[in-house]
Amino acid sequence: MKKGKNMKIIGMAFIALLLFCSQTLSQTCDYEKEIKVLALNMYHEARGEGHDGMQMVGEVTLNRVENKNFPDNICDVVYQRSQFSWTKTKKDHTPYNEKLWAESLEMAENLINGEVEYFNNGATHFLNPDKLKRMPTWAIKFEKVGRIGNHIFYAM
Repeated sequence: MKKGKNMKIIGMAFIALLLFCSQTLSQTCDYEKEIKVLALNMYHEARGEGHDGMQMVGEVTLNRVENKNFPDNICDVVYQRSQFSWTKTKKDHTPYNEKLWAESLEMAENLINGEVEYFNNGATHFLNPDKLKRMPTWAIKFEKVGRIGNHIFYAM
């Protein structure tokens, strides 16, 4: 009987720890951090594609936040495993082009605040076919909704 009671206490403690950790993680993605993480994603994924390309990457990120198949905040969407190439290929995430970084920050804040006109094409994915060895299977399944520069955008 004592062993069963101990296991129940351990189980309840584990659940409490999980709840605490998930709450703590979501609290670390506050408004300022969301702007920075969205800007980093736009900067690293599309700085060579101009304003429209960076905005579209930002919209993809925000569309994922709103989609039930993805996490519900910008930080978790961007750092979700194997979703955005720069998060796994770059060791140093520091932006080196000050002008484009400033533009990314401003655009990220404007996107989050709804202060820009969105493309509104529902894109949740994008790729640059020139950088791929083979097309991902989702590119065949999802609807192609646009192209900006080297990036092709898809909606689920």
